[in-house]
Amino acid sequence: MLTEGWVYRIVLALSGITFVLVVVYLFLVQQNRSVQAEVNQRQQFINQSIQLNRINDALIRALAAVAVNDKDDKLRDLLAQNGITIDAKTGAPVAAPATGQKAQ
Repeated sequence: MLTEGWVYRIVLALSGITFVLVVVYLFLVQQNRSVQAEVNQRQQFINQSIQLNRINDALIRALAAVAVNDKDDKLRDLLAQNGITIDAKTGAPVAAPATGQKAQ
């Protein structure tokens, strides 16, 4: 009789620990889903940015070609204001180097 009470308490404790572990597991699964959804949103933003970058490059090349062909100084100035210079020989746009230094 003494043995049965002792075994019962061990089985009860193990089942309680199992229940706690299941609850912790469910919580961690839910957290993992939240993090995975956020990562997927960031990846989608990166993929869309790459696609838009290709469109931007094509648009800049088209604007540079029009500025050279039509000798449009206003369009050339607009591109220059946005950091894009046009190579006089080829008519291709060249991005101005970004400098992080201030004039002293």
